[in-house]
Amino acid sequence: MDLLTIFLIAIGLSLDAFAISIAAGAVMKYFDSGNALKMAFFFGAFQLVMPVIGWLSGLTLKNFR
Repeated sequence: MDLLTIFLIAIGLSLDAFAISIAAGAVMKYFDSGNALKMAFFFGAFQLVMPVIGWLSGLTLKNFR
């Protein structure tokens, strides 16, 4: 995988998290920094875990060709 592909994947993941953050922020009635930090942590954790799961799945499935 070249650097451009990795960069485009990173852009796509960040735009996905940005859209969800905007939607979640639009429905909040009041700002609570504790909830905002929890939400940021979980978004970041999922953005880290999902590509790793995809990579591991790809490594596993490449042997079935």
